[in-house]
Amino acid sequence: MSVNSTPTTPTPLQIYFSLVASARKAATQNELQFLICNDSRGLVPFRQAMLFLPDLRGRWQLATHSGLSQLGDASPYQIWLEALIEWQYARVEPNPIIQLTDVPKDLQAGWEEWLPAGVVALPLSGPDGVVRAWWLLARDEPWQWPAVPPDPAMWLPELQAAYGHALWAWLRPQRRWIASALPKRVLWLGLAGVAILSFLPVRLSVLAPAEITPLNPHIVSAPMEGVVKRIPVIPGASVKKGDVVVELDDTLLVNRKQVLEEASRTSSADLLQAEQQAFDDQNNSRASLSVLRGKVSEKKAELESIDRQAERLQIRAPADGVFIYSDQLDWAGKPLQTGERIGLLADPAQMNVTIWVPASDAINLEEGAEAKLYLHISPLKSLAATLTETSFSAQTGPDGVASYRIKARLDDTEQARIGLKGTAKIYGSRVPLAYLLLRRPLATVRAWSGW
Repeated sequence: MSVNSTPTTPTPLQIYFSLVASARKAATQNELQFLICNDSRGLVPFRQAMLFLPDLRGRWQLATHSGLSQLGDASPYQIWLEALIEWQYARVEPNPIIQLTDVPKDLQAGWEEWLPAGVVALPLSGPDGVVRAWWLLARDEPWQWPAVPPDPAMWLPELQAAYGHALWAWLRPQRRWIASALPKRVLWLGLAGVAILSFLPVRLSVLAPAEITPLNPHIVSAPMEGVVKRIPVIPGASVKKGDVVVELDDTLLVNRKQVLEEASRTSSADLLQAEQQAFDDQNNSRASLSVLRGKVSEKKAELESIDRQAERLQIRAPADGVFIYSDQLDWAGKPLQTGERIGLLADPAQMNVTIWVPASDAINLEEGAEAKLYLHISPLKSLAATLTETSFSAQTGPDGVASYRIKARLDDTEQARIGLKGTAKIYGSRVPLAYLLLRRPLATVRAWSGW
């Protein structure tokens, strides 16, 4: 014989204990917030529930809304709700019930659009009494405070206390485990040790990208306008004084010379004819002889000018050294302006280090300061160097960052070669350890705050 049993409806007390247990077992803060705004409807029916938490500026911000798993961008509805809570937080009225006639006029229009008649705002706080959140509930019928049976709102004070304690457990500052685990004597000794170490003198230093560059190089530039025909030497090749390092295209000059030669022959023929006619008609021919002689001299001068320009089509090395430029294919067929730099002719035995120190990392760099160069090809070895020159103002470096250009003299050039890159470490004066650690944070705070 079987007996049909029907499930019993849980009592409000059972629902309350279930909500409190779920709040205590919430694995994350988001899970707790979702429970407050959604599961609480099983005990206290409502249409809308909102939870507000303070942001970094101390303003109340909508964190959870009933029926929504995730909030979108700030909408007019959300902005209006946050303004309503800010107004509620600022007033001293202990009654949590909010009525339409109580709120300012600029908030009344939004109320009629988004909220029903009954609204109650409950502050959620922990044992310390600090309000950690605001719980806003809205329903069609007005609220009564304090509510009496059979109104389910009678459970709101109990839920308010339980939820406030649960949020306090998540939002309270973490305990300083060091202070709780160590005796005060050990803590004081540790603080004293830190204070002593903060005055320990250390050398101020800065790291910056660096490159080995030639010292006092000769600049190879275009002597006139033209087009590069070819560069007969490869980048970094050794050349002797007088060797051709760049050849310019001669097509234009050859054509001009041919035209001028033909014009010169024509002018010479005209002059000869005029001289022969001068014997018969001396009065009329003498005037034209001066003009024709001038044209012949002009064509001759232009031909001499073209010959001089032809000599400059081949750019020769002004001294012995290494010709440094980008690439042969990059220059082939490239048009040049007068004075445009093509490359550098450097003595491989004379070199220095060019260092680009970002303006944000700059320290007091004086001439004679010590530096070390760590080349990329040999990162475990360092080359000693001495600062010889510092730029007066910052300029855009190769990486596009405003930097100071520093020149340094290498003490040992046996392992160095022009063009090698690496990282330079420049040493400054000795400063307390605390200054070394706080220099960058203080500079950042000053740039941010203007203090």
